[in-house]
Amino acid sequence: MKGIRKTRCAFSLCSTLVALSGCASSQGLSPDALYGTIRQEESRFFDNAAPTDVQAQPQAPRLGLYLKPTGFLHREFEWTGRDRDTIHAWSLQIPLGAGGKSTGFLTLSSLKGDTLRELRATAARYGVDWLLIFDGAAAVDRYNNYKAGLLYWTIIGAYMADGTHSDALCVLKASLWDVRTGARYFEEQAEAKSEEVGPAALLDDTAVLDTAKRKALEDLMRRLEAQFRRFKLGR
Repeated sequence: MKGIRKTRCAFSLCSTLVALSGCASSQGLSPDALYGTIRQEESRFFDNAAPTDVQAQPQAPRLGLYLKPTGFLHREFEWTGRDRDTIHAWSLQIPLGAGGKSTGFLTLSSLKGDTLRELRATAARYGVDWLLIFDGAAAVDRYNNYKAGLLYWTIIGAYMADGTHSDALCVLKASLWDVRTGARYFEEQAEAKSEEVGPAALLDDTAVLDTAKRKALEDLMRRLEAQFRRFKLGR
């Protein structure tokens, strides 16, 4: 029995060390692969091609917001309440012209289906003229440096030695649509990376990814605001 218990303890310790050590080498991060993931979903979501004859813009547009679900297809992140608050606060400041305003996010309980056509139908019921749709994908590359091989052979080493890298890449995309006609007015995209080095047992990939997402979102909102300003001048 003692021999069996020792074997089990040794196996458990080895398993723990392997889990803590993470991947031995970098796999790299590809923006093209992540944008490809977004395009793959767009082919289903945007069920019909946008009309080429864009109609006259409303004088006082009501802007609705929508965050596409990201917890599938290797998206690697979820939109958080903080993300929603940040986007909503930003939307209240963008230039929409006299009388134009953001109405906030479409109520999830009111949505029927998950295509642009169905989303437009919901937006129309709430009197929304324009729909700003956000999408994104992310990936984490976790790997070890030389310190892992030297010090991770003990449990304490995995808690003390900065032998693990966590690199995160987040790409975001947003597009503005006319609710009545289904025309796409414009789109923008942004990407950002975040990197951190630390002990395998303490390094939090989620926190690194959240930092990359926050940076990408800040860049995307700046780009969108510039688009709205040009859009307004072009009326």
